[in-house]
Formats: sequence, structure tokens, C-alpha cells
Amino acid sequence: MSVTPETKLSQMRQEEQELRFVSFDAETALALGLTLIEEARRTGKKVTVDITRQGHRLFLHAMEGTSPENEDWIRRKNNTVARFVKSSWHAALQLRSENQTLAGDYGLSDDEYVLAGGAFPLMLAGEGLIGTITVSGLPDQEDHDLVTSGIRRFLAEQQG
Repeated sequence: MSVTPETKLSQMRQEEQELRFVSFDAETALALGLTLIEEARRTGKKVTVDITRQGHRLFLHAMEGTSPENEDWIRRKNNTVARFVKSSWHAALQLRSENQTLAGDYGLSDDEYVLAGGAFPLMLAGEGLIGTITVSGLPDQEDHDLVTSGIRRFLAEQQG
């Protein structure tokens, strides 16, 4: 049985509510970034990981087998998260389900924004969106799944 677009969008909204931080500093970024790299290694994936808080890049690692192009994808995905205040994959699926485009409906350039998975909003309790946690190098859904599973694992380890 396939998941309907409405169900998928609802799941993504729920995910964005659940995967939030009570505090976030440079040490948190380092630990989370390393968790994401470890998650990628464990599953045999080659990705670039970026964590940016309020315009300040706190973590960047490009695994062997990635390219500088991944950083451009990260920049465009991060812009999409900042514009729509939701994951880049959530924005992509929502716009597609509404037959909208970045250029036609929002006047946004493909040089600056992209509807692709992998960037997740860095949400801080009491403050809202403070940055992005981004993975690039895999197909859309896999980038999204890697970033969310890594965040989920990191948060569970912090609580337990």
C-alpha cells in the first residue's frame, strides 16, 4: 500500500515538531555532525554534512566520494528551509502536490533555491528556526531519511 501525499506531508509536519532542540551550540553541532557522518558510514553512504546556526557554519564535512557540487546543493537547500520554514523535502513535496514551482509561484531562482531533500530546520525550543542541518549526496528521500534518522538518534542519545 502506498502512502498518500497528504499522509506523507502530515508525517513530515509531525517530524518537524518532534525533532527540536532545547539548546544548541558549537559542541552540539560537532556531536550531531559526527553522528550524521557515523550514520552515513554505517549505511555505506557518501555525503557532505553541513550544520549552520544563524548564518554561522558550525560543522562541515565532505566524505570521500563527494564533490564541491554538494556544497552548492546544500546552500540552495538551506535557502529553501529558510524561506519555507520546513524541511527542503517537505517544501518540495508540498509544492509539487499543489502544482506550484519556485520560479512561477514564488519568484525564486533555481540558482538560489532547490526543491530537493536533505535540509532540515534547526529548531530551538522557544526561538523557532535558528539554522539548518543538511545532508547532500544521495537521492532526495535518502538525503532526508539520513538527516532525520541521524537527528532522531542524536536526540535519543542526549535524553537517555
